[in-house]
Amino acid sequence: MTGDRGTKDKKERIGVYVCHCGTNIGGTVDCKLVTDYAGTLDDVVVSRDNIYTCSEPGQNQIAEDIKKHGLTKVVVASCSPKMHEKTFRKTLQDAGLNPYVLEVINLREQCSWVHKDKAEATKKAKDLVRGGVSRAAHLEGLNPKEIELSKDVLVIGGGIAGISSALQLANSGYQVHLIERNPSIGGRMAQLSKTFPTLDCAPCILSPRMVDIASHPRIALYTRSEVISVSGSPGNYSVRVRVAPRGVDLKKCIGCAKCEKVCPVKVPDEFEEGLYERKAIYKPFPQAVPAAYVVDFDNCKECGACEKVCSAHAIDLDEKERFEDLEVGAVVIATGFDLFDVRKLGEYDTSIPDVITATQMERLMINECGAGMVLKRKTDGNRVKKVALVLCAGSRTRKVGMPYCSKICCNYAIKQAVILRKTFPYMQVYIYYIDIRSAGRGFEEFYVRSQEEFNVKYMHGRVSDIQKGKNGIMVRAEDVTLGEVIENEFDMVVLCTSMMPSEGTDTLARTLKVPLGEDGFVSEKHPKLDPVSSHRSGIFAAGAILGPKDVRDSVVDGRSAAAHVIEFLGSGKMLLDPVKALIVDASRCIQCGACELICPVHAITVSDMPLIDQIACIGCGACVSECPTHVFDLAHYTDAQVDAEVRGLLAEPSEDVRIVGFFGDILAYVAADSAGTARMEYPTTLRILRVPSAARVARREILLTFANGADGVMLSDEEGGEVAEIVERRVKALIPELDQLGIGKERLTFVPMLLPIYKVLPKFVDTFDKKIKQLGRLSKEARKNALEAAEEQYNPVFKKRPE
Repeated sequence: MTGDRGTKDKKERIGVYVCHCGTNIGGTVDCKLVTDYAGTLDDVVVSRDNIYTCSEPGQNQIAEDIKKHGLTKVVVASCSPKMHEKTFRKTLQDAGLNPYVLEVINLREQCSWVHKDKAEATKKAKDLVRGGVSRAAHLEGLNPKEIELSKDVLVIGGGIAGISSALQLANSGYQVHLIERNPSIGGRMAQLSKTFPTLDCAPCILSPRMVDIASHPRIALYTRSEVISVSGSPGNYSVRVRVAPRGVDLKKCIGCAKCEKVCPVKVPDEFEEGLYERKAIYKPFPQAVPAAYVVDFDNCKECGACEKVCSAHAIDLDEKERFEDLEVGAVVIATGFDLFDVRKLGEYDTSIPDVITATQMERLMINECGAGMVLKRKTDGNRVKKVALVLCAGSRTRKVGMPYCSKICCNYAIKQAVILRKTFPYMQVYIYYIDIRSAGRGFEEFYVRSQEEFNVKYMHGRVSDIQKGKNGIMVRAEDVTLGEVIENEFDMVVLCTSMMPSEGTDTLARTLKVPLGEDGFVSEKHPKLDPVSSHRSGIFAAGAILGPKDVRDSVVDGRSAAAHVIEFLGSGKMLLDPVKALIVDASRCIQCGACELICPVHAITVSDMPLIDQIACIGCGACVSECPTHVFDLAHYTDAQVDAEVRGLLAEPSEDVRIVGFFGDILAYVAADSAGTARMEYPTTLRILRVPSAARVARREILLTFANGADGVMLSDEEGGEVAEIVERRVKALIPELDQLGIGKERLTFVPMLLPIYKVLPKFVDTFDKKIKQLGRLSKEARKNALEAAEEQYNPVFKKRPE
């Protein structure tokens, strides 16, 4: 530890706090060496290391030093700022400092967790801290403005999680807009027979809540709908919803079913998982909400028979899609899950009619397993006497399927086995399993009962083959207990398939700008402390969109997300994020219009002088780096602050090549954190700088980065969005100049990033690292050329359209 070094002639008094994070950072980075090094940097008067800086003693130490040593700026080198930046800002505020004079250096997710070489990781940590201290010296206090919040809430998904969230919000006085893609709410739970482990009637639990949704005065229900765009900022989101035509007027339809009877078209019923047929005009299921019929326009022949018999005149086959524009303060994503396509399991012959999925078995239990009924084979109509339930069909495998456990399969397989044995005492029921995972209240007891009371047979081993047998379906598996391969024939085989993110999750995540995890589900802000918040403020998630969950956990999530929304919107006001574009000198404006054209949210207008709508501005910084006369700057990411961090990062001479990465905060930076969380190693040559978006970085910043010592520059942000278009156009425009300056176009790259595929980031870094190492260090002459060119006025890439 280096103590108080005195004021001397120093402009700032900076305190640096290096966190070991137990062994998470300290196991790879020599934290004491980094701390001692920080103490030698300009303006640093206090430098300390702590085992856990985020702990109460760690925070108290910072507060004490602020008061004792008169600190003006604070640098915390710890885990990602995504984790504890708010925590430390509060520490500063409570100690009397403006919370925005804090700089958090990412030594965990983007250093210690992605490198194994302790010496190289420590060297990189010193560079990152040096850059952070340099930036901190230029930080300025910011004062967020208070704004009014919309009290409306958007809930996307009408399954049990979305229903639970919507009802709690509506009952708490909020206006809720519930968006459901299908013709009825209810989700997957509407297909279930009973719930485990109590064997309660699933429709009996769900249906009253569906009715409550339809009748609630503060819930507006949109079925056959999807969100197509979201703009604005937390607390004031503008949402556009596309509503597909239903073909039936909800207010006029009396549910008489005459239309269905005369419809000549029959197609497989998706609600019944293809086991039965429905008409082209149909009611999704008996308890559907809305209760009105719906036209399947993809299969309707428009014969008009339904219109002719409808005495209520409720049918309109010419209905067109429409769009609804909503203003909401917060969003809850609850779009549920889909099931793995068992047809991809080549070793299982799923063409056999009696090889079915667990969801199909749920429908059979409702339609064919009642009192006095007989469950029959589809192949020959004979009674089903012997059933096998195969667990992990598409789960826990990296070959074909999902690598993760779907969590609920063991329990619903036990449930189905018990129901079959209770309903058909003569039936033999076998469960093939790798491990039985029945954690939860009453679940282990349910598992034991299935064996002792209902005589369900358990076969320990993964099924390797399912094919036609002599008298039924042959199942081959390794019996782990006996250590041998066994074969059995069954009348029916039920595949318990893995849960996957629902179709369209990636598109919705891109629209909402929320990151996804490695598994494709929405990535929570913190898996333990904040499990229903996304990485974007004001957007929350609930249920199986966060990963495999049962009914109970989905309800808990839904209500928890609602509680978070209530907390978020409760006061009706919030502090506006002060990271906004600023006009530093309007007199420089030449009315070129580049700022208007480049702004992705149209927050800038130019007449005689440029004007910025501070509420609409999202703080991306695109205008700042595009303006040829430096009219704008960006609070908290000013030119001086960005330049200082780059200079500090590269200040120490190096014989090795160095790559500077400018990663957009919303997605690319989170992707880099995710790579770290997964312990995915990449070369130590990359130093990542956090920027609000890669659009903040343009010609000037890139050239100055080369001039200051970088040998390669990597930009990264969301793939396919407005920012990606901006960055790609800028890179394309800059390439010829890089060649002219002697730098070379190969030294600049843009990595478009989507979080479901963040695992490719190490590959991109490795490839770019090898390329830069082949090119070698940039020449002094090229760096001099870059410095001179950086300060020249340039023509913007985005030019004003002709009058």
